Amino acid sequence: MTRKQIVVLMGILFLLVVSVTNTGMAMENSDNPIDQAFDKDFTQATATSEMNYVAEKYMQAWKAEMNNAAAVIKQQYQFEEDKDRIDTYTAAYEQVAAAAGSVAWLNWSDTNAEPKHRSFGTGAASASLSAKANIYKQATVNLINMYQGQTGDNLSEKNTYIYAYSGNGAELAKIRKQHHN
Repeated sequence: MTRKQIVVLMGILFLLVVSVTNTGMAMENSDNPIDQAFDKDFTQATATSEMNYVAEKYMQAWKAEMNNAAAVIKQQYQFEEDKDRIDTYTAAYEQVAAAAGSVAWLNWSDTNAEPKHRSFGTGAASASLSAKANIYKQATVNLINMYQGQTGDNLSEKNTYIYAYSGNGAELAKIRKQHHN
């Protein structure tokens, strides 16, 4: 391994540790439109295909919100180097999300079998997608906290982040109704 690869790997591992540690904080922060919209869907999803569908839509919502928060923050900066730091941040979290999703599969697999011959439990996909969603959520919460903490030239005025998400969750009840007709 080259020195650069080691540094990148160390950075990813650091973000993974920080993200896993902070995921509890993000999970408790349900005062946001995404968690509110998906709450009913997660409660109602019972079949594996439903859980996978809801988890995928939830993960997509948080990934999109992370990218939106990054775009909002980047508007505050005039220099490309500063904007590039935000891009590096989101790219690193995308790598951490991929790693978290991959690790989640281990809890649903027969780790006594060789990786290429393993079978996975039916909850593996939704667990993996949920792990990714939690990482994207934490990244988003971090960006929002950073944005709201910026004061710029006016120290008495703080930024207020407005979520871009305005959906209705996965709309599981609506999907069920369409498939039963």
